[in-house]
Amino acid sequence: MKLSAIILSGACASLAIADGGDYGLAIIDGTVAVGIGDHDAGTISGIGERVFAADMAISGSNWFAGEPGIFIEEASLPDNTQVGFTITSALLYWEGSGAVSFSQAADAMSLGFGPASVMTAFDNNPVAGFSINFDADQVGGFDEHLDYTIDSSAPTGIYLLSNTFSLSGAADSDVIFTVFNAGLDESIHDAAIDYVESVLVPSPGALGVFALAGLTAASRHRRA
Repeated sequence: MKLSAIILSGACASLAIADGGDYGLAIIDGTVAVGIGDHDAGTISGIGERVFAADMAISGSNWFAGEPGIFIEEASLPDNTQVGFTITSALLYWEGSGAVSFSQAADAMSLGFGPASVMTAFDNNPVAGFSINFDADQVGGFDEHLDYTIDSSAPTGIYLLSNTFSLSGAADSDVIFTVFNAGLDESIHDAAIDYVESVLVPSPGALGVFALAGLTAASRHRRA
């Protein structure tokens, strides 16, 4: 792993703006670090990124997104490292009018990979996800994409997922937020992303307001 490049980019994480970026995972100082993964370039930049985004579209009986993916640089971790995640709160929802305001969604989101799947909980308790095996010899690095689905009967709007990432032998990452747009104008999506960046992520004081969501705090990002 190109640690020197990753640490340097981490110093500028708050300035990072990325479109189409994956969750880029690495281990730094014994903890899972998250940045912007670029599979085409085979690199991770913007270590410290906390907010990502994706668009959902109706596919069959579901709202569906296959982004962001999970990217790890080639040969950067020991072979057979287990790549996992934990959903840290219930799915949140904003219908897209007026000031941005999230509340618990009436629908659950499913995260799937092959036969494995897990859903967000309505009781707001953390939900353990599943693990995917890291092959250190995989040319171009680890680049896997989960299926994010919500039943198509769910209303259009902005859905907010929060989770941590885990890698074998390391402490879990900070909470990562992903802002999904289900059928609304992109300007509304951008407003929600800005809100998550400026209100939910940097200030620990926001925790009291969003205790229902079990959200935590720390850095920033635009759209991945």
